[in-house]
Amino acid sequence: MFSAFTRNRGIATLLFAAAAVTACDNYDSPIVPKAGSEELVLALKVSSMIAAPGERISVALDAEYSGTLAGVSGDVRFNSTKLRYVGQTVDDGIMMVNAKGAGEGLLRIAAAHQTGFAGDIGSLVFEVIGGDYLSTISFDAADAMALHADGARKIKDITVSRWAGEDRYLKVGEATIMTSDDWMRRLMPGRDPKFGTTFARPGDLAVPNLVYGDVNLSGGVTPVDLDDVIFLLNVTVGNLELIVDADSTTFGGAGAGRRDAVIAGNVDPINSPGLGEVGDALRPGINAPGDFGQIDLGDVIVVLNEIVNAAGQPVAGEIIPGRAPATPGRVVVSANITTSTTWTSNNVYEIQGGINVTNGATLTIQPGTVIEGQRGTGPGVGGAALFVQRDGRIVADGTPLQPIKFTCVGTPKAKGCWGGLVINGSAGLNEGTATSPIIAGRAATGNCLEKTGEGNSGLYGGCNDADSSGVLRYVVIEYSGFRFTTTNELNGIALQGVGSGTVVDFVQVHAGQDDSFELFGGTVNVKHLLLTAGSDDQLDWTEGWRGKAQFIIAQADSLDGDKGIEADGNSTAFGATPIANPKIWNMTIIGKFSPAGTGGADPNNNVEGGMHIRRGTRPDFNNFIVMGYPHMLDIDDTETCVTDANSAAFSMKNSAFQFYTTVNNTDGSDPVGCGSEEVFLAQGAFANQIAANGTATVVTLLAPYNVMTPDFRPAFGQAAGGGTPPSDGFFDTSATYKGAVAPANSAKANIPWYAGWSRPWQNPTLP
Repeated sequence: MFSAFTRNRGIATLLFAAAAVTACDNYDSPIVPKAGSEELVLALKVSSMIAAPGERISVALDAEYSGTLAGVSGDVRFNSTKLRYVGQTVDDGIMMVNAKGAGEGLLRIAAAHQTGFAGDIGSLVFEVIGGDYLSTISFDAADAMALHADGARKIKDITVSRWAGEDRYLKVGEATIMTSDDWMRRLMPGRDPKFGTTFARPGDLAVPNLVYGDVNLSGGVTPVDLDDVIFLLNVTVGNLELIVDADSTTFGGAGAGRRDAVIAGNVDPINSPGLGEVGDALRPGINAPGDFGQIDLGDVIVVLNEIVNAAGQPVAGEIIPGRAPATPGRVVVSANITTSTTWTSNNVYEIQGGINVTNGATLTIQPGTVIEGQRGTGPGVGGAALFVQRDGRIVADGTPLQPIKFTCVGTPKAKGCWGGLVINGSAGLNEGTATSPIIAGRAATGNCLEKTGEGNSGLYGGCNDADSSGVLRYVVIEYSGFRFTTTNELNGIALQGVGSGTVVDFVQVHAGQDDSFELFGGTVNVKHLLLTAGSDDQLDWTEGWRGKAQFIIAQADSLDGDKGIEADGNSTAFGATPIANPKIWNMTIIGKFSPAGTGGADPNNNVEGGMHIRRGTRPDFNNFIVMGYPHMLDIDDTETCVTDANSAAFSMKNSAFQFYTTVNNTDGSDPVGCGSEEVFLAQGAFANQIAANGTATVVTLLAPYNVMTPDFRPAFGQAAGGGTPPSDGFFDTSATYKGAVAPANSAKANIPWYAGWSRPWQNPTLP
């Protein structure tokens, strides 16, 4: 199987790998690999250099490599006025071609072989339609993989020679546009593509014993097969999308939402010995902590290698952490937590009534743990909620593979079936009663304000802006929130007077009865929030919140929602200090697209507006995308627009606004200092993009209104022109794009930060 010298004509998909590329105008002078190196030399070959118009030619890659070449990917470019792509011939291995750009002279191709290429794996066939066609063909190498005794490895030293010359033995016979089903029929005759019946959700063991590589969720004795490989190859070249499959006929109409490429398919780099367990900082599929990975040729080869067990790599075929079947115990929690306690993932914890974490206790929740709140019998009656008091802490530190889930007991689940999570801290407010609160172990001096939280959630506020209430990371909170009265409510998550020492990162709040995420004063910084289907506002603050935030997605429930942002400074004294002046970078706010297809917001839906900024808050907004609302922005109250010694004025920069009925709110209460909302947003110094009308687009997002498999990524090449976030240790300064999610790469194969651990709606009409 392992040849001393491999010659191959391979083809493949656009990824990001270093390649040393040289051009050679001499058609018959291929480059020879460096002696003793693992250099891969690629060169194009053509069946005829002098074919006449109407004749067909075949083009293939010749590869020179001293090891066992498992796969190659890249772009074949040609002049579409001189050549017309006809199809491919099929020999050994698998070659996937994305021909969507053939009319513009681009083919994205990926080839893989489970034992290594030892000859032609097929070739691309063109019809000649113009002279001098030869000089227009080129190959841009993107990635290459080799098989070694310990698994698959990237080939880092790639050289491309433009031509190896003419090879009249290249096949120019029957050419076929090979689809995924064609490859399945060829490689697995008599067997239809198979797929799971559901997409695995965080905290649900919907696919017991799911292993890495089992992308189609098939399970069984041999869960990893060629169907998984073919799907990954399609994602790699961009034939199928990572998040949403636009071609509903492919794979029996299953689509990407019924496959798990994000977790099960993201296996390269292998990063052994860990599998992504708790404490494994470098799980499979990522290059560094904080990376979210992508599907590329390396993933294809690792999964393909697992099928033949050629190298025995340690990841593909292994059970994904958190997916082993288990029968959890059930622990009822009906008393306050007054001593430090750990909730473990082998139990479901049912909380009954209002449970307080207090008396200096820390509640630690293991990754993968499920917490279920007792259901209420009416609005705010008899249900459960978890209140972390000022003298308590919570450490709910999940992982991408094992998020922590808060929900309610039983099914069916609906908004407001339990109370939610409230965390009280001792950071400063601009509203409340003056006092000098002393919290055991967290004391701070001064005469500061404190308040009693709504829903009997306890006292919050104080003098300790650096206070730490613990950690929330990779946490999903669903179906929470009570409304006792219109001014007495529990939200999905309420952070009340929470300090900057608290960690809030990778948190989803789904289908809350009231606001999804509300901040009452404090200085807490938040990052990677996914706020979906709340009945009121998605992000809300008041009482002087002055923290930082980055990477926030707010997707409305268009039949039962309000605003993307509702922001207040103080409920009555709009100029109260400390001023609520949070700095927020990279946010995507999604309302509802008109079902009539006109592009504007649907006048019959219940979303009110994109952003309501009022009562003296003066946020600094940067790199936003706001779309799908009757109006984009409503500014109220003069105190919101002034600049004084306490705070700079409200600003909104480097952002995009589209799909609207009107840019401004027509309530007639525009404050002095800002002007109309449309004039405010159009200031030259703000550098915003505003669509010319409600049907125009300035930034294309891939599937922002989809509620089952949403794709909030801007399309490849979109969302440029954002500002550079501050370099202060909190913000990611590389996020110079508009919106909360990095744009898709050319194959749409880069994994967005919210994928794999967050949850969708129950079905397209029920959150």
